[in-house]
Amino acid sequence: MLAATKLHIPTVRSGLVPREALVEELVARGPHKLTLIGAPAGYGKTTLLAEWHSAPEEERAFAWLSLDEGDNDPVRFWTGVIDALRTVEPELGEAALDALEARNIGLVDVALPLLLNELAGLTPDVVLVLDDYQFVRDDEVHGSVSFLLDQLPETLHVAVATRVDPPLPLARLRARGELREIRAHELRLSDQEAAELLRRALGLELDAEAIGRLQRRTEGWAAGLYLAALSLRGREDAREFIESFAGDDRHIVDYLSAEVLAGQSVEVRDFLLRTSVLDRLCGPLCDAVLGTERSGRVLEQIESGNLFLVSLDTTRTWYRYHHLFGELLLHELELTQADAVEELHRRAGDWYRAEGSVPEAVHHAAAAGDFDDARELIAQHWNEYFNQGRLGTVSHWLDALPEPMVNADPRLSVAGAWLALDRGRLDEARQWIEVANDAGTPVKDAETVEADIAVLRAVQGFKAGELTSAREAALQVLEITAEKADSFPRTVAYLMLGVTRYWSAELQDAGEALRLAAQLAREAGNDLGHSYALGYLGLVAVERGEVEEADRLGSAATGLSETAGFVEHFVTMVGHLARGRAAELDGRLDEAERAIERAEQLSMRGAGRLEIASSQLALAQVRQLRGDREAARALLQDARDTVEDCAEPGTLAGTLAAAERGLHATPSREGARADGTDELTDRELAVLRLLGSELSRREIADALYVTQNTVKTHLRGIYRKLDASTREEAVVRARESGLL
Repeated sequence: MLAATKLHIPTVRSGLVPREALVEELVARGPHKLTLIGAPAGYGKTTLLAEWHSAPEEERAFAWLSLDEGDNDPVRFWTGVIDALRTVEPELGEAALDALEARNIGLVDVALPLLLNELAGLTPDVVLVLDDYQFVRDDEVHGSVSFLLDQLPETLHVAVATRVDPPLPLARLRARGELREIRAHELRLSDQEAAELLRRALGLELDAEAIGRLQRRTEGWAAGLYLAALSLRGREDAREFIESFAGDDRHIVDYLSAEVLAGQSVEVRDFLLRTSVLDRLCGPLCDAVLGTERSGRVLEQIESGNLFLVSLDTTRTWYRYHHLFGELLLHELELTQADAVEELHRRAGDWYRAEGSVPEAVHHAAAAGDFDDARELIAQHWNEYFNQGRLGTVSHWLDALPEPMVNADPRLSVAGAWLALDRGRLDEARQWIEVANDAGTPVKDAETVEADIAVLRAVQGFKAGELTSAREAALQVLEITAEKADSFPRTVAYLMLGVTRYWSAELQDAGEALRLAAQLAREAGNDLGHSYALGYLGLVAVERGEVEEADRLGSAATGLSETAGFVEHFVTMVGHLARGRAAELDGRLDEAERAIERAEQLSMRGAGRLEIASSQLALAQVRQLRGDREAARALLQDARDTVEDCAEPGTLAGTLAAAERGLHATPSREGARADGTDELTDRELAVLRLLGSELSRREIADALYVTQNTVKTHLRGIYRKLDASTREEAVVRARESGLL
């Protein structure tokens, strides 16, 4: 319900002064990608945007997003943008939303390109309005908006209203003629417009001298004029007030707020002040905060009285105060009723909790100083938001609590550790795990927390390339959760047990653990875990030379990601790697290269170091087979750099060393004659090039990332096609025919 209010385009209220010249400028099309309306609070930025939308000559559709503090979470921000665009094109952005929900995916790598591809085909053209952009401070959000502007299709125009200039590429856009700017000096009201505003909105008829005096004091500031006019209504001493108002009072905002409030009934004044703790207002919420039963009628009264109340939906259910006016009210409340502020926040938090609106409940609980209450809310709900990709929201929640409280509660430290892991900050994750382990605050389910910490140790250890500690932690989880056969920690523990055994060349034991993990994940509906287990079972099949089985399992893993909607999650890299290596063994190098490239790309979004290096190594093997030695060498160096950060790289260390020796031993194909090259497959040629070296058959298998049986099969093909019976004879025949 609250999300919908952020998408509501404000209506142009009667009584406002039309800004025809500015609207005409906005309607006119040109090379502009971005319209920036920048001015302090109260200059009519939002009103101007609403007028633009309502202009009869504007043919473009409008998608509107009103921003707030919560939009510093990149996932929430772009979900809001897509929701706004869907008010124009309801089916838009499904793939981009899937990418956003997959954690640790770079916005500019996947989600935004997917969205931009769809935006390019929009009909009609759309203006995307980002109102109140000053609330955005997150660097990732700014960077992603900059990327959007750089890649903006002709079908989309972006309009930003803000109190402060955002860190977007304004200078570059300005130099290219792609930026249209409307600043405070253009938004200032003229004397004529000021007189029109006072007459239309409030029925005030002032002489030219009085208007001029107000104009000089407010410098055409629409909100200041409006507040002054509200103070003037019903006064017999208008001239005296204007004289005072035009004096040297530097605290104009405080003065005006007091004057406006003083002119209201006790009921309305109290309502305005005490509801100023709310970002958004509706009748039931205000009733809960104030302990009354007629807030809906009071809201209607305030709106009809033009007291800076903005409707957020078409049903007049949700409202907000004009930002400046709301700040004035809250300031006055803190001055006059400071003791009531915490209780008002507490009641608001209780209402939101009953409505199931967790972020708002957390905000008000923290604002009320009820940190214990906020802590429990976060502990109960962080995992839900984390799994939706809302890492920024969870991070802001933890920041809202005193640091000692977070450190003392192992449940919150566990949340901090998962945040660090998903952002690839392994050292930070280790620190959080230690904090969770040392936390002194007892919690209700200590056994669950103990299992969570052990799970984190297993995952962090594996991602860092510490196989022994990861395996020990996985076994500890299984011991702790022995009575909980279907628990999530057991699924992760079996996954980590299978994965660490795979990298230790214990293929049979690895397969058993991975099959158990796959079963538990499938029964629990844990599609991510199920896909991960299937992918690793595919890699086990590769090591055994079971090409068809490896291809089947890898395809099942990637297929599950497509049906469940996490195709861009790093977990799916394992399935792609299994498919790619199976295709390579089968001589389908084009298919192998595509699958392994995809695996390597996905691995960078949160996979373990061994998984990253493995995908780099596999891709190097394919590039080497295709004769691209430089690309292979670069990839092997990347893999070497990654492996050197692992304390226990397991079998990957030997495989990488053999691949490096193989690359060094393999002569270049440059200068080779074409005779006979079509008779040997790429795989057979790869084996042939290593036959002249000192590598044993096992070392050749390691260098090519295949089994010894596979090498034996290729040797039979080489001997038959070159009419040779020994390794040495095959090398001689190959040199004679120009193959070496």
